[in-house]
Amino acid sequence: MHAVIIGAGIGGLAAALALRRVGIESLVVERAAGIHEVGAGLSIWSNAVNALRALGVEDNVMAAASVVERNLVQTRAGSLITQNDFAAIGRRAGAANICIHRAILQKTLLDSLPSASVPTGTRCSGFEGSTAILESGERVAADVLIGADGISSVIRERLHGGGPPRYAGYTCWRGICCDKGALPDGSALLAVGAGSQFGLWPCGKGQLYWFLTKNAPPGTTQTKTQVVGLYRGWAAPVPETVEGTPEDAILQNDIVDRPPLRWWGRGRVTLLGDAAHATTPNLGQGACQALEDAVVLAHCLTTFAPVETALRKYERMRIPRTTAVVRNSWQSGKILQFDSPWLESSRNWFMGTRLGTRLGMWAFESLLTYGLPKLQSSEKTNC
Repeated sequence: MHAVIIGAGIGGLAAALALRRVGIESLVVERAAGIHEVGAGLSIWSNAVNALRALGVEDNVMAAASVVERNLVQTRAGSLITQNDFAAIGRRAGAANICIHRAILQKTLLDSLPSASVPTGTRCSGFEGSTAILESGERVAADVLIGADGISSVIRERLHGGGPPRYAGYTCWRGICCDKGALPDGSALLAVGAGSQFGLWPCGKGQLYWFLTKNAPPGTTQTKTQVVGLYRGWAAPVPETVEGTPEDAILQNDIVDRPPLRWWGRGRVTLLGDAAHATTPNLGQGACQALEDAVVLAHCLTTFAPVETALRKYERMRIPRTTAVVRNSWQSGKILQFDSPWLESSRNWFMGTRLGTRLGMWAFESLLTYGLPKLQSSEKTNC
């Protein structure tokens, strides 16, 4: 069996690696001219660390990541609202919760594959059956076609029609800065208020990853100076973190997703990652769900036959979970982005109650203790 995967992001590379571990070779078609160091930090929760273990790259990823044992939630004035014990959930899930630079995770996956299997500068324009059609006119035949080409997926568009992503109502700035002791060891921070969230995570040796959101019309852009001005009244370490990040190291994107699909693929074609279930980042599960997809897909292709049956089984296993993630993340964003003083106060009060803390921990535990199928490594891969 041979697969062609469209897109060499986290999901596409993970799918290629998962398939290779079960003896299925693939070609990953990437439209960018090269795979460069882009992006910022990624939270990789226990469920996804378990997926990395199944892919055989957990140790390499852990060596470059920071383990996050707790999350401190505070108001914009610096008052503690609640604390989430991620270490306890990690123990029950059998894996830690970590943060790593996206580029390092992508390179780790890429380096685990034969270089010839990931050609770049090759754009897919469509498909016929399970054959990918490239812009050059070349046709790449395969037994399975996997669309892992992101939120603006060509494969998804051909299956489900086009249309812009759904704007969540807020924009986001992200950056990486030097760790100067702004966080207690093993801790992450979330500060909320005035239609904004500020998150700060350890992200590998000597680095911190931060994000900052703001309710705004789509397409809003602001300079670093303007952003610092918006948050000058917030408690430390919010203003200092943004001020300490070089302007050319700050990324800005509107927060978007796509409403969940009832079905993903047909015949020998399916979707994976953001192409199937693009989500807002409020649960930190975008890359995590793509990693899960990769493991489940490889399992199904080696457990069920024919290929069409295996792909539909994969979709039935994944659609309920990814649909819940997309919907819950969207709703969490609406709550965390409250900009009414009364709604803010009510939210903060409830999050700080014993019931609110328990419900939050229960939600995290339900999400992070997902049971992945085991992959049966092929002889070829072990050589």
